[in-house]
Amino acid sequence: MSIRARLLLLILFATLLPALVGLVRFLEQRESQIADARRELATATRQVAQALTDTVRSTAQLHYGLSRARDFDTQDRGACSDFLANVLQEHQQYTGILTINPDGQLFCDSLRTGRTLNLSDREYFHHALKAKYPLAVEPAFGRLTGMAVLQIAYGVRYPTGEPRFVLLASLNLEKYMEARAQAFTLGDAQIALMDGTGTILTWHPRGEKMRAVSIANTPLFQAARGAQGVNVIENEEIAGVSRMWVTSSLPDFEDTGLRVLVGVSKDELLAAADRKLHQSVATLAAVWLLVFAGAWALSELAIRRQTARVVAAVSRFGAGNFDARIGAPYPRGEIGDLMLALDHAFELMKAQREVIQQLNAGLERRVAERTAQLEVSIKELEGFTYTVSHDLRAPLRAIDGFSHMLMEDHAAGLDEEAMRLIGIITENSRMMDKLIDDLLEFSRLGRNPLAARAIDMHGLVQDVIGDLRRNGERLPQLVLPGTLPRALGDAALVKQVWVNLLSNAIKFSAGREQPLVEISGTQQGAECIYSVRDNGAGFDMTYYDKLFGVFQRLHHTMEFAGTGVGLAIVQRIVSRHGGRTWAEGKVGEGAVFYFSLPAAVEIKTADGLPEQEVKLT
Repeated sequence: MSIRARLLLLILFATLLPALVGLVRFLEQRESQIADARRELATATRQVAQALTDTVRSTAQLHYGLSRARDFDTQDRGACSDFLANVLQEHQQYTGILTINPDGQLFCDSLRTGRTLNLSDREYFHHALKAKYPLAVEPAFGRLTGMAVLQIAYGVRYPTGEPRFVLLASLNLEKYMEARAQAFTLGDAQIALMDGTGTILTWHPRGEKMRAVSIANTPLFQAARGAQGVNVIENEEIAGVSRMWVTSSLPDFEDTGLRVLVGVSKDELLAAADRKLHQSVATLAAVWLLVFAGAWALSELAIRRQTARVVAAVSRFGAGNFDARIGAPYPRGEIGDLMLALDHAFELMKAQREVIQQLNAGLERRVAERTAQLEVSIKELEGFTYTVSHDLRAPLRAIDGFSHMLMEDHAAGLDEEAMRLIGIITENSRMMDKLIDDLLEFSRLGRNPLAARAIDMHGLVQDVIGDLRRNGERLPQLVLPGTLPRALGDAALVKQVWVNLLSNAIKFSAGREQPLVEISGTQQGAECIYSVRDNGAGFDMTYYDKLFGVFQRLHHTMEFAGTGVGLAIVQRIVSRHGGRTWAEGKVGEGAVFYFSLPAAVEIKTADGLPEQEVKLT
């Protein structure tokens, strides 16, 4: 069989099978998208029901808070109504708030109508007044407006258990459900609220004609009433349109009979999936035809006549004949370009040895030059560091010395405020001196190589705690459960990490009645992760990006002393070991700082003895 025929058959099978697999995959994706659309619709319906449940609960909390207000102790209806009017201004989702006496008489209302009305025949009144749980929920239509409201009543009792009054808030269901309807992205989505008798309370959008209409004789009502939670009903026609409906009861308030209904036409629900399927199939077919046509055109070109020339030239060049070339004529198109490129490659490969030698020589020269420049830069940095340290410390010592002279020689002539100011000068001089020390320490961290070895981390932490105790630190309760895993690192530098982190934890938890610092560590694969947790002042995660920066402080120096370099030193040391640093915190609830180091691995030399020291780059 010819090369052209083989190529065509290969491309035919290679493209046809993936095309079929792709088509099946597209169909599966369509079904998955349809299922996802149904789930999303069910989730959205459940969220509306949950939101209405949360509103009822928040109303109950409002009732509970209002029941404790002293404004209800008065017998002045006007004053009581004024109080409720002010409450209504802050909670405009209600059409009105009122109180009902135990005999059913309206006492005061937020609309300040001053009317006389007996509400003892209302079901919510009896439920809130007599039931064990004093919250009653009942949908109703306004007598004047005709709009649906949700009556949420709460029975208030005296400490003796005797009825005191009933608080009633009327939630405007029209506005409430209208706001929920606007959140739906599907164009023809209809959202409704139905009571336990099958009466439509609200219908959005453009559902004024459906208000107060009964659907009690429809399968939708039967399905919605017969199951709590979320239920899906396919192809149910309501208001002249067939839709897929999702219903949901109100969590924790199923006994109210209220159901949220969301309906979407199946065509709208499946439109996006169908469009994507059609586009995918069309694209797949076009790509397959294009690939096959291109393969056919390629096979018709003189592939076989040029293949032998290419193979022969490559074979000669591979055998060591570096003068071998394909040579002219070069056919037009990609094959000719390939031949020409191969001939150029042969030329370049022939000259490769002279080029490599020149590059090696140049590279060695540049390495030597850069090494010399680096050594000069390091010496200049060391000189600069010494100069900064000397030039900054000299005036600081002068300021500190003259301050002590003023306090010792002229204390009798200075008042209390002057002595306080001199103390501030002295303290800031010492702080600046400590800052210079920290900066010098920070600058030295990158210059010296790391001598890393396996560290007994548990013993190292115990040494740090002992040093802090000997230095007079007032230590909190320290918790060190278990044994810390051994890590690979420079013990002196890692000890500085623990000193800085533990000092910070002690400092920021000192204000607690029972300060607590917890130290822990675990090995996870090739790294060990350590943490220091305290119950101190914590920090705002909004400013996390400043936490490990030089001079970046998240607390004022009047609250907690420090130079703002300690955590930067921690990060610098850990990063030189190839580790990570991070933290979590919350204002007033403490903080936890983490860092990781390579786990200690036993390394043996050629004589079988453990390696004592390892260089980390």
